Amino acid sequence: PPLKGPSQLWVNRQRGASPSNSAVQKTFLFSVIIPAYNYGRFVGRAIKSALQQSGDDFEVLVIDDGSTDNTREVVSRYEDRVSYFHHENRGQSATRNRGIDLAHGRYLIFLDADDALLPHALSHLRREVQAHPEVGMVFGQHFAVCEEGIRVSGKLHPELGEPMENFRDFLDRKFGICNGTAAVRRDVFDVIRFPEHIRNGEDLPVFAATLLHFPCRSINETLLEVNAHDGRVRRNIEAIRETAEQVIDELFDPEHMPQPALRYRKLFAARKYLSMARSFYRSGHYAESRSYFRKAVATQWRRLLNTTAVARYLKSFIRQGLAKVGLDPQTHS
Repeated sequence: PPLKGPSQLWVNRQRGASPSNSAVQKTFLFSVIIPAYNYGRFVGRAIKSALQQSGDDFEVLVIDDGSTDNTREVVSRYEDRVSYFHHENRGQSATRNRGIDLAHGRYLIFLDADDALLPHALSHLRREVQAHPEVGMVFGQHFAVCEEGIRVSGKLHPELGEPMENFRDFLDRKFGICNGTAAVRRDVFDVIRFPEHIRNGEDLPVFAATLLHFPCRSINETLLEVNAHDGRVRRNIEAIRETAEQVIDELFDPEHMPQPALRYRKLFAARKYLSMARSFYRSGHYAESRSYFRKAVATQWRRLLNTTAVARYLKSFIRQGLAKVGLDPQTHS
């Protein structure tokens, strides 16, 4: 059945975006889309994790965003089972949007090239979308593994409610959605696209808009292993500096956001600033961490009640002092 949603949404407006062609014959239930940029050392694992899934109702596409390493060579090892497309470097959003246009699945899953689907991930998603064909998105759990081998699991998802409630709880970080765990119905992308002017966090407006405008479901099955390698952390820190305010402005553009949802801008901004404070703290950028903590409190004073964030703020002074005298803050604080 067709999705029930507004006739016009606010995300699909960046220059060059074109809606998916609904007239295309849907050959597959799922399309696993792997955007890749200079991740030749990881992409083979991502591909294998997709190909090992059960069933014959899915396709795997690799969209190469102008890689200069051995990504093409690695993908060629699977050329009989994977569709490969290459373009000049345009960024993650443009690469995902091209994947949307090229995919033939009814549900699209965006798998980062350095992550891996767990066995039976598609089985869990298949069961859910077949039982609830009316939903715009189904998403599950993930865990992350850092280079030291430490495993960190995400929060359990609550049972979802009404769209506005889901939108608010997502912005308030009561649950999260990770690429690779979400199957988004193709029809959603007729009206929502990834914002191509944003280079980091571009998936957040897409997930938020989908939750706000379409029925969605969550499952507490673990579907994905996230590879939290050092290169990923460094890349994210650099991009956060450039795009954090863009994400907030994109999500709460009054020309495109329904009026009732605009009241959650301060909630989201304060949460976003706290998240940035945590990221900068973990990466050793202590002055920037404190700056964003203060910004979170200025936006919404009740963030002072977050004792973990307050403790991190105070501890950042100690760590910064240790770093200045040549001591390792990680082992001396």
